[in-house]
Amino acid sequence: MIKFHNLADVSAEQTHAWLEVIAADLRPSDRDEVRATNPLPTIGDPDAVLVLMMSVMQSEDAWVITNNDEPFCVFGAAPDGLGHGIVWMMATTGLDDPRAKLAFIRATKPAVDIWLTIWPRVWNHIDARNAASLQWLLWAGFEIEDVDLTHGRERRPFYLFSKKEGPRHL
Repeated sequence: MIKFHNLADVSAEQTHAWLEVIAADLRPSDRDEVRATNPLPTIGDPDAVLVLMMSVMQSEDAWVITNNDEPFCVFGAAPDGLGHGIVWMMATTGLDDPRAKLAFIRATKPAVDIWLTIWPRVWNHIDARNAASLQWLLWAGFEIEDVDLTHGRERRPFYLFSKKEGPRHL
């Protein structure tokens, strides 16, 4: 059974336990992105648990999705300090399960719509190698604004993507 868990309603211990599981089985594309952008000086792979915990702690809205009580995705949005929101998502290979993928896709647009009531624009950068996530972002109505050919610690191509608040209809 697929369940969504608002991390504001979950204990710090449970959140940390879920993030450890997610970090241990990150999709290769997400692990590559963390490795390419992590500003922390590390030898080998950056500590994905730390990166996920920092993302959750900075977010105004963060969620974990479980499939039969096994966490497979964490996502959220955080203020960028300039009046906009930074959206993010990391997942395990469990997102490949068709039921999990469908649940995540169905939750995407409502979550983004809620974030756009908080901020007029939500954005982030995505590793140009991450084709599956890029396809999902475009489906969800995000636009590519720019490309940074030397982004992050590894100086790789990353796209700047965003979505802006649309006109309100009465």
